[in-house]
Amino acid sequence: MPVTIKANIKEKIIHTKLLNQDDFATFGTVIQNPAPAVIPSSTIKTLPPNAVQANQGTALKYLDVTHMKDYYGSAPSQRVANAVMNMFVCAPRSLLPSHDSNIGGLFPVTILERHPFTTQTFIPLGISPSEQEDVCYLVVVAPSLTPSSVDETLPVPVLSPQTSTSDDNVDNLPGRGLPDLNRIQAFLANGSQAVTYGAGTWHAPMVVVGKKPIDFVVVQFANGVGIEDCQEAELETTDKDICMAVPKFSRNATWKL
Repeated sequence: MPVTIKANIKEKIIHTKLLNQDDFATFGTVIQNPAPAVIPSSTIKTLPPNAVQANQGTALKYLDVTHMKDYYGSAPSQRVANAVMNMFVCAPRSLLPSHDSNIGGLFPVTILERHPFTTQTFIPLGISPSEQEDVCYLVVVAPSLTPSSVDETLPVPVLSPQTSTSDDNVDNLPGRGLPDLNRIQAFLANGSQAVTYGAGTWHAPMVVVGKKPIDFVVVQFANGVGIEDCQEAELETTDKDICMAVPKFSRNATWKL
């Protein structure tokens, strides 16, 4: 059962930015080739950072590009989770019109969700970055508020020496609170980028914008207990919806690594 929250925020139109790791770091990881101009070869003299040669010098292997985390050991049910890999075929969403000539359309956000005990990685298939004019996807995220009585029934990880790791960045979980709508952010991703939502990160369900669907392979942990696998917050607005402004595209747009 989703929690309902009043979306009384200052800004109703949120402008998107191109997805990049620097801006997204609070919420998770952007996965993409950091050196697309480098052709794998056994004769490469200087390897890109975090890369090693593989497959007899015909490949570059970038190490630990994202961290998959399972915090179900601290879930109330104590039911063991399994690693799962699903496919989502996501059709393009309808956008509302905008009076701003620089905006291609507006996407109204009516619900956010989180997976408190697991990371979740979305990997797009078969979409070239050169197709950004035709199709891309929208990543909408929000940090958590401080806990309150409204969210006291929502279970979240309680880290102990047994469940925590040595990676402080990985275990810096957002906590139990509901999404902070005054700090909601939106990013546009192209076909060369996968994205990992950190455990407990509030995000919108996947939003494809453009002319055709995108197939995503989605990797996470799950134990089959609904409230431990996924928690939802429905946004109740008093007047206008909170909308993400999707810009008009040109082939000159560049994605920052």
